[in-house]
Amino acid sequence: MGMGRVPIWPLWTIVLLMRPLGGLGPPLCPREPFYFLLAIMKMLGNKNGGTLYTPDDFSVCPAETLGCFRLELSVIGFEEGPSVEIAVFRLQRLLDALGSRLWGTGPGPCPPCEGHPQRPVPLFLAKLLELLQGACARHLPSA
Repeated sequence: MGMGRVPIWPLWTIVLLMRPLGGLGPPLCPREPFYFLLAIMKMLGNKNGGTLYTPDDFSVCPAETLGCFRLELSVIGFEEGPSVEIAVFRLQRLLDALGSRLWGTGPGPCPPCEGHPQRPVPLFLAKLLELLQGACARHLPSA
């Protein structure tokens, strides 16, 4: 791989990156989940590897919703090969840690993962990013 080529990040990625990470320090929302999620998005590009069950919000059943994303991420890792798989695995570990810190189990009843709409992989990843940012912003301690 030539070092001359600088990856061109889509503008929304940069905007999203600047917004949540500026004010978010440890311990609540570490940078790593965002880092790995964006890395996976970059590795996959706009390649459309089918569709994945994509929950729309964390408010009803946060822990179950996160579990669904986690499960569906495995599909991406499995289909895309070792480099993506490693990033997916790291992201899943970070989501586990984050989930136990941010969310309890919802009041229920919680729809099964298969009850969520199916979306193309890039949209699935974008939705996870959006929900993570929202959850992190909501759980920030008030200064």
